[in-house]
Amino acid sequence: MRSITEHLAALLDLDLASPGEPVSVTPVDAPGLVLAADAVAVLPVPPFSNSAMDGFLVRDGDLDGPGPWTLPVSGEIPAGGVAADVPAGAALRIMTGAPVGEHHGDLRVIPVEDTDIPGGPQPLPGSVTIHSVRPERRHIRALGENITPGEVVVPAGTRVDPGAVAALISAGLPRVTVFPRPRVAVLSSGDELVEPGMHPGPGQLPDSNRPMLAALFAEQGIEVTQVHSGDRPLDFRAVLDRLCATHDLVVTTGGVSVGAFDVVREATSGEGVWFGTVAQRPGSPQGLGTRGRAVLMCLPGNPVAAFVSWCLYVPPLLAALSGTVPTRGLWERPHIRATVAEGVSFPASPERTFLAPVHLDWSGGRPVAAPFNRHSTGSHLVASLAGTDGVALIEPGTSRLQGGDTVGVLLRRP
Repeated sequence: MRSITEHLAALLDLDLASPGEPVSVTPVDAPGLVLAADAVAVLPVPPFSNSAMDGFLVRDGDLDGPGPWTLPVSGEIPAGGVAADVPAGAALRIMTGAPVGEHHGDLRVIPVEDTDIPGGPQPLPGSVTIHSVRPERRHIRALGENITPGEVVVPAGTRVDPGAVAALISAGLPRVTVFPRPRVAVLSSGDELVEPGMHPGPGQLPDSNRPMLAALFAEQGIEVTQVHSGDRPLDFRAVLDRLCATHDLVVTTGGVSVGAFDVVREATSGEGVWFGTVAQRPGSPQGLGTRGRAVLMCLPGNPVAAFVSWCLYVPPLLAALSGTVPTRGLWERPHIRATVAEGVSFPASPERTFLAPVHLDWSGGRPVAAPFNRHSTGSHLVASLAGTDGVALIEPGTSRLQGGDTVGVLLRRP
């Protein structure tokens, strides 16, 4: 048997486990994508020196001696306005974000709270009395104090998140170079499966795996092509070849074991796709290889086995296909150590890693883990998967874990 680590390594070492050719997009269209090149600032941030507070712009020389100080107010500068000179011996009312000019070495903004003027909308006062001054705070944001043109604002290899979108736009980048989002297809197989929403006949089952896997991909920002095929090898092969010619990753579910009608294995046998056993429970039968232009990942058909296998293997592969460096160690990924809930237990195996979807309770301040089904660990218990937060891993040779013990949980979502 392969270990989980060995199977993950084999997956990430596939020749096709790499991103597509970079493309150019606007920052608005970049969330979730990975930068293929450094994003270099075009504009300074801030783009001009401006007030950090609502208050009054004054000269240092007009605040000599002990306060308070009363100065006439000669005008105002709203946000979006134009910088104005501050007359000697006077003050200008200024709003947050309003320009102060680039020669502001002897200027400071006195917050309205440190004056006799009430906060909020007010007519322009004739004068202002300043009660106190904090010498160390000028309350002026200097031109380019955050970043200057030519500096790297977001480096290559960064996944664009909401903060990066704001940074890229503020730094004046009209477009950025990113790796494209992987094109993914999920293919379920089996004559016994019927479409979601249809009432199954004798011997039939609702096809829940395909939309479940699609939903897991959706949480990663990936929309997938969903296809179902029956158990005729030639039909299945035709569908598979079409998907592998147009997608970067094709995930199948079912048909990977040693049954007489395991169509995935039959249709791809002898074509460089590995099928075998991984030392995990559930989900030990797995398949892996490449076909056409796609990575082909073949997951088991039992829904809990498909669920935990996706959680183990797909996120690192998506990272590689998206242009980031994938984590090869399971415990290098987002995980926690949780306390096993009282009244439940997790089984263990001498040779296989036991995997259990878990519910996490954070109400006590520290995470408490309970198995997705408190009475059984069967890989068919799809109706118990709702609300699961991650997968508990019980390493081979570990004793059965009881309430109060500690268990490692791989989080489903970062």
